[in-house]
Amino acid sequence: MVSSSQPTKKKFLNSINYFRGIAIILIVLGHCQGLGGLDTSTNAEKLLYSLISNGSVYFVFISGFLYNHIFYPRFEYKKFMKKKTQFVLLPYLLCSLVPILLTVFVGDGGKFLPGSLREQPFLAIIWFLVTGRINFAYWYIPMVMILFAISPVINWIIRSNKILLAIAFLLPISLIVHRPSDGINPLHSVVYFLPVYLIGIWSSINNKKIYAYLKDNKKKAVIVLLAIALSLIQIFVLHSSGNFTKEFWSITVPDVNLLQKILLCFLLMSILDHYENTDISSMKKTAETSFAIYFIHPFLINAIASIAKKLNLDLSYQGNFFTLVLATFLIVIISMAIAYGIKAVLKKNSRYLIGW
Repeated sequence: MVSSSQPTKKKFLNSINYFRGIAIILIVLGHCQGLGGLDTSTNAEKLLYSLISNGSVYFVFISGFLYNHIFYPRFEYKKFMKKKTQFVLLPYLLCSLVPILLTVFVGDGGKFLPGSLREQPFLAIIWFLVTGRINFAYWYIPMVMILFAISPVINWIIRSNKILLAIAFLLPISLIVHRPSDGINPLHSVVYFLPVYLIGIWSSINNKKIYAYLKDNKKKAVIVLLAIALSLIQIFVLHSSGNFTKEFWSITVPDVNLLQKILLCFLLMSILDHYENTDISSMKKTAETSFAIYFIHPFLINAIASIAKKLNLDLSYQGNFFTLVLATFLIVIISMAIAYGIKAVLKKNSRYLIGW
């Protein structure tokens, strides 16, 4: 327990809530790239793809921000982990269970399952649960549960006022190790995302200073230019677009996309602060259902891909930014509708299934 006193309840932050809504839209946007998205053979669309990829950084940044804002002042490890188990881990287990069982006992185990586990169904199930690799999005939950589990270490860093020192030490490591190949190593993901989580915490502690510093639109414009410059470096110097992924110990080029996303976190944070006292109903609804959208949208994308395969439709077709935005809009809206339907049936118990 961080403090024996009971601090007053922290103010609900509309701006960070809106940020959460935008973050889930950007994450779905990146995932919809496979549904006739951008033709990344052109430099212009490579630039755009670089800017929209790696959206998970936003989610981790927001998680760190809200951890400091909500949980740290009245932290109780047992209570905190119980809540995260109920409303993060349990929905993950329930949403993963049927796909895992179908993949292990009906399908061929999928392309990511190690060959040594294909004849060992129990171990295969454990492997899928530990890695989250039953679909392209669920890797996030094993990673974030580890982040939650090491909260006492995070609290020590906060109390000792060593956040910037920890970030300065960890961020270069993230730039070197990149995201794990195929997202199947949660410990690797923790190493990559931990400094982002700490940056979110630091931003929560120093939010007034950040808002004051970035109040000048010229400074916001500089961030935009730096983000674009990092994208151009990624494309023309490092010859890459999208996420940087590799095995942990291999050494390649620095992950400049991570730096770009951290800059954009500050940009979005400062822009949305202007709407702190503005009621944006559509963004509130998107934000409050964001975790449900996260759990539901992979099923929709996989269903579309499966239907297209059965109908012999070629999803290798590359569209443009309009088709990508349209696909994202439809996936988000349908996911929200399903979430509201589940909540209408299960009421409060829906939190155990879809996190909302």
